[in-house]
Amino acid sequence: MGTLKLEDRTAEYQWATDVNFDGIRLEVLSSDGTTLFDISIPDDGHITVNTFGKEVAANLIEAAVEIARQPR
Repeated sequence: MGTLKLEDRTAEYQWATDVNFDGIRLEVLSSDGTTLFDISIPDDGHITVNTFGKEVAANLIEAAVEIARQPR
């Protein structure tokens, strides 16, 4: 588990795998530990963001995408 540090807040994240997905996901967690949004990083293709219909601050998504683009 890691921590995203922003000017006004922090958020925890974790890496997750899914047998039905060829790639890895970065799950960003809310303060109560539920998934706020996830970023899917496929083995082949484009990175996508799923907010599950929630409004999420753009700077939090940007910080998570930066982490997702780094080599693992």
